[in-house]
Amino acid sequence: MPITRRHAALAMLAAPLLPRPALAQAEAYPARALRFVVPVAAGGSADAQARLVAQRLSERWSQPVVVENRPGANGIVAAQAFLQAPPDGHTVFATPSGPIAINPHLYRRLPYDPMRDFAFASLISIIPLVLVVHPSVPANTLQEFLALSRRLGDGLTHASAGIGTPSHLTIAMTRSMGQGGNPTHVPFGGSAPALTSLVGGQTMAMWDAAFSAAPFVRDNRLKAIAVAHPERLAMLPGVPTTVEQGVPDLISSTWMSLCMPAATPADRVRRFAAEVDQILRVPEMRDNLAAQGAIVRGGTPEEFAAFARAESDKWGRLVRETGATMD
Repeated sequence: MPITRRHAALAMLAAPLLPRPALAQAEAYPARALRFVVPVAAGGSADAQARLVAQRLSERWSQPVVVENRPGANGIVAAQAFLQAPPDGHTVFATPSGPIAINPHLYRRLPYDPMRDFAFASLISIIPLVLVVHPSVPANTLQEFLALSRRLGDGLTHASAGIGTPSHLTIAMTRSMGQGGNPTHVPFGGSAPALTSLVGGQTMAMWDAAFSAAPFVRDNRLKAIAVAHPERLAMLPGVPTTVEQGVPDLISSTWMSLCMPAATPADRVRRFAAEVDQILRVPEMRDNLAAQGAIVRGGTPEEFAAFARAESDKWGRLVRETGATMD
């Protein structure tokens, strides 16, 4: 029978309804290598956690997972690179809390909105902050330190990793609770130079992640006073928590997470998150993350999204209290 123009038109209309093996194959996920965009330089806790998850995911999915470090501008450089990728589930923003929960409050002209532009896939871990002091500081418990801070006022020098970082905002948190006096804030360009000043006695105290501070504590070059979390850390098991020491509301941490562009198909976000959740249940993986000073979390995208919103509200309030700004 001759193929008329009408037959051809009907065939075109019916084509989407017919089985299409090639299309089904193209829609498989993952179809190629994944890319983890990390907003920090290689070598720190955030980078190490991203690489641990990437390695396990590569093994389970038989696909390469490339970790791409894009440090700069408090994570803005990496966030922009991540959001320029196709929203197909193959590009992941492996990020600590700052670009999600703090940057929107520090920058009036931030080129992205995490609540609008990100699909929250997986919360890898919580990384509680630890209060460390120079050995000369006459305080061995949290209550002794807080009393000293109130007594010395601005005579107590408190280092931080920089303006608007969790180590800075935790000072503000303590002050807003009426607990910590009004110490002099000494911001540095990162955790490493801040710890150097503390070890050298140029500053007296600092809230920092255990991964960075623990080596100095073990060498007795710093004293660890408290962990700002309900749970003790495997990395510093002898250091009591703020809850144990009578200040249950002094809870402060950064965290490590995995996000995708908001337009990523929801089924791909869910599949990715479920795979990561299974990875985080592996005992060896939990031990490896504990060695980074982290407490494993996991869970669903919905749970992570609710957590991220609550964290953004908390840090936003503290940014407003300090008046901190980056532009």
